[in-house]
Amino acid sequence: SSGINAEYGDSLASLEIRVNDTVERARRQERPTHFISIPVYSNAISENLGKFEDLVQEMIHPHHVQNPEKLHLTVSVLKLFSKNEIEAAISALNEFAPRIPYILCGRPLRGSLKNLEIMNDEPDSVRVLYSEVTLTDESDRLQQLADQCLEFLIEKGLVDEHTDTHNRKDVKLHCTLINTRWTGSGPQTFDATQILSDDWELTNFGDFVLEKMQLNSMQKEHKGKEGYESLLTLKLV
Repeated sequence: SSGINAEYGDSLASLEIRVNDTVERARRQERPTHFISIPVYSNAISENLGKFEDLVQEMIHPHHVQNPEKLHLTVSVLKLFSKNEIEAAISALNEFAPRIPYILCGRPLRGSLKNLEIMNDEPDSVRVLYSEVTLTDESDRLQQLADQCLEFLIEKGLVDEHTDTHNRKDVKLHCTLINTRWTGSGPQTFDATQILSDDWELTNFGDFVLEKMQLNSMQKEHKGKEGYESLLTLKLV
């Protein structure tokens, strides 16, 4: 009797391991559902992005240029498939929130959006073109905020740095201006040689103050200022 029970228990344990492995493999193959972002917005940046869109209109499909209200830095992407997982992410970020003033040394994140870069090494075949953020005080406070937030989420088990290529402990902070994947219309790459040349007239998009960090859903958009459904907002100033 005890031998049968032990064998039955071993079978259940083995089944549970196989089920967990199957679920984990399925999760890895799913696309992220949410992301943590820091909106980058100012009237000057919005105006200059409009000028930039006019300058590139003959090179790319207009839908490939980011809407000024959606400009942001991505801190992390998340796979949250249930209400419980979403609540766990919200809880973790609320727990992280008291650390923010210390990371930022109690000072606002003032800076500028300038310089143009690409994600690959072939300027004539580009999918993503982005601008860099530079803080006025030249500190690493913004990078520290992003890195420590991601590390906290990893510790909480909400992000798997080993299986999710979107998340790295050293967050690559960048503000995407053009992404050919944003719509199925038009070619999937474009020639950015002219944009990246020294003769290109618009490389400084203006100054900003980063005011908040948000947890957003990738699945729902609305017509509010940020363009994404925000589930949680943490103040940075």
